[in-house]
Amino acid sequence: MKFCIHFLLPVLLFCCTSARAAEKAPVIAVSANFTPVLQEIIKEFTARTGQEIRISTGATGTLVRQIEQGAPFELFLSADEEHVAYLRAQGLARDDGRIYAIGVLVLYLPSGTGLKVAAENAEILKQLFRNIKLRIALANPELAPYGLAAQQVLQRFGPWHMLQDRVVLGENVGQAAQFAKSGSVDAAFLPYSLAGEPALQEAGQFRIIAADWYAPIRQRMVLLNNAGTTAAALYEFISSEPAQQIIRKFGYNLPEN
Repeated sequence: MKFCIHFLLPVLLFCCTSARAAEKAPVIAVSANFTPVLQEIIKEFTARTGQEIRISTGATGTLVRQIEQGAPFELFLSADEEHVAYLRAQGLARDDGRIYAIGVLVLYLPSGTGLKVAAENAEILKQLFRNIKLRIALANPELAPYGLAAQQVLQRFGPWHMLQDRVVLGENVGQAAQFAKSGSVDAAFLPYSLAGEPALQEAGQFRIIAADWYAPIRQRMVLLNNAGTTAAALYEFISSEPAQQIIRKFGYNLPEN
């Protein structure tokens, strides 16, 4: 029995130490579109610094509500600028933050779509209004900036109310991507970063939407009031050249400054 106790004690101490280390790792809130990008950036950041990071992902609007309710996030990567400005006005952010990426919206077409995919983008979008059997997935425009951008694009080609019964809303772009991957819709509006994932590329194709068909998706990040040194270091690292190479690789544009 003594042997067992002596054997288990170091293991228990190791587990407790690991748990304490995990607790100290800051939690970063990131909009769903940027999650795979941030995961890769964090790998590079941790390899360089040894500092661990945890993330919480979701629709931008949902994350803002969680911050208001006291979620212990230290850094927030929004999919737009407006929600960062709101947090700043509420006294929940340190400053105005900075733009870290410019989003690119695409139209994803599953292989089983009922759309005539050989047509130009404008014609494909017109088909969505003409054929009442076609279903479209997008993130909820009230929660997700990419969903709002998708709504702006669709409204160029017809009245929004004509699509109400055929639009499948995801809580965030990740859920919209799942709808597209399942083949349950004929088209989906997604960020370039998600549409380019191997599983989606195997299940369909995507078209880049003209940038002047929707308001620019300027994605801004900001340190929250309780941010510690690790979160602040990650904030700076995201603007560094190594991180920007990763951001470009996922199809985002970078701010001019």
